[in-house]
Amino acid sequence: MKRYLSKLLSEVLGSMFDNGQISALPSFNFDIPRENFGDYSTNVAMIIAREGKFQPNDVADIIARGMQELDKAGKNIIEEVKVVSGFVNIYLSKQAIAENVLNLTEEVKIDQFGVSKKVVFEYSSPNTNKPLHIGHTRNDVFGMACINLLRATGHSVVSCEVINDRGIHIMKSMLMYSKYGNGETPESAVLKPDHFIGKYYQMFASENAKFEALKKTELEQTSLEKEAQDLLQKWEAGDEQVRELWQKMNDWYYQGVKQTYKREGSEFDSVEHESDMYDKGRDLVLEGVKKGVFHKDETGAVYVDLTEQGLDKKYLLRKDGTTIYITQDMYLWYLRDQKYHPDAAIVVTAAEQIYHFAVLKKIFELLEFPWAQSFQHLPYGFVFLGKNKISSREGKSVSADELLEITKERVAETMRNSLKIKGSADDDVLLETVAFGAIKYGYLKFDPNTQIYFDLEETVAIEGNTGPYLQYTYARIKSILSKAGDVVREAPLGLSEKTELALARHLMHYDEAVVKAARDFRPTAVCSYLFELASKFNSFYDQVSVLQAETEKQKQQRLVLLLSVANVLQHGLALLGIKTVEQM
Repeated sequence: MKRYLSKLLSEVLGSMFDNGQISALPSFNFDIPRENFGDYSTNVAMIIAREGKFQPNDVADIIARGMQELDKAGKNIIEEVKVVSGFVNIYLSKQAIAENVLNLTEEVKIDQFGVSKKVVFEYSSPNTNKPLHIGHTRNDVFGMACINLLRATGHSVVSCEVINDRGIHIMKSMLMYSKYGNGETPESAVLKPDHFIGKYYQMFASENAKFEALKKTELEQTSLEKEAQDLLQKWEAGDEQVRELWQKMNDWYYQGVKQTYKREGSEFDSVEHESDMYDKGRDLVLEGVKKGVFHKDETGAVYVDLTEQGLDKKYLLRKDGTTIYITQDMYLWYLRDQKYHPDAAIVVTAAEQIYHFAVLKKIFELLEFPWAQSFQHLPYGFVFLGKNKISSREGKSVSADELLEITKERVAETMRNSLKIKGSADDDVLLETVAFGAIKYGYLKFDPNTQIYFDLEETVAIEGNTGPYLQYTYARIKSILSKAGDVVREAPLGLSEKTELALARHLMHYDEAVVKAARDFRPTAVCSYLFELASKFNSFYDQVSVLQAETEKQKQQRLVLLLSVANVLQHGLALLGIKTVEQM
């Protein structure tokens, strides 16, 4: 709808330009105005008036007449265009609103925004020394939602992750297992495999603390940190025993994290491993030296000077020619460029890495990667429980698996105590679906840049701006439709009650909410839309009778409206990675 109106307005402005009424074509946008001010509104007349010293209402009158004339010869969906204080307020016909409702009973379609692009999208990218914690969960939930939004709006997305499977942190868990494992396995320890690995990583912190205490008594001890470094050197040298242990423990980790990914709904088209590229990228850097975009210092180390771009001098190769962390990232994206030839590249990480990716983007631009300008880092804020930032190194982390189980328990408790919910608190599939709905929506309703205090009571509430509220609303509608039986699918032209018209009009704007969310990488926009939709439905249903409507025709038209609301709720929740439930 918005695209059609934009086309009409562009034609009117073009005609005004050709006739000399305006000297330039202004940019414009359509907003959704307050209630009683139309279905769409634009302030383009005020922009023109300000630049050309015209009266806003005079310009707005020309635009209003022009759009109405063009619409009559086109789709004929505009009922009225009013000019108010320079704003052009557009009211759609009831026919257009009713036909949109009817269309949504069959299929929810989203317009493509922009030219279709091939996007390489990296998210998650865990370390193999510990299970995913709730900070990782925010990454996964946000990443998958953005990918769903891009695909829904016509783009081809390659979802990727790089597994950080080497380095000193991996050696620490390996060292503890070699010292204290005694052949133990996840099965014998009755632990999920990634939690089994995490146990030994945490053990390193506690054992190292004991060593530091012993050092103060001047007892001779071999530093555990040094032992871990020695182990890393052996790994890099290809020591057979060390590599064998590394592979075994990484395999255990993969078994565990795949289970978590499956529960979350996280999927990847491509998985890379740091161990395959940690020593790569040297040739890429030397090529940059030849081009004159990178430089060697007096020791032979290679750096890039980004001070003029407001960044810093960043080293890319050590003086002995070995690579460092950022060089690995350069090589990783070089491989992806060669393999996928993307139009755009996106990566999701915590906000701590904003500077790293700002530098990386500038490097890609200097190397003239074709997608460098569209390389985008999507950062997200920390997740807090209580007053403490989540941190596995501090021993205060809550894993993704633990969070889900805790949330399931609280959902079951809510179900037992609620007079609204009829679902069984012993139905594990239902509990998991609602729990994940609570967690995912609890993350996504916030702007990704904000820090989150994860309030479990608020997150699982069946009322308010929560995932369970939206799932409950969907289940409530499905229950009504089930009682009603067959629905006669005809355009509900007879909608006249204030609440039902408000609900029908809100359905007009779903496509726009999705496009905005995809364009801005803000799933929050979909959350806000769905919450308002559910609120409008519940307000409607509390005031207007559906199954006991005055006439059969009125009943059927309201059922068509409900069916459309249910379809949009289901579609929107799916974009957020949230499943619906038929009964709750």
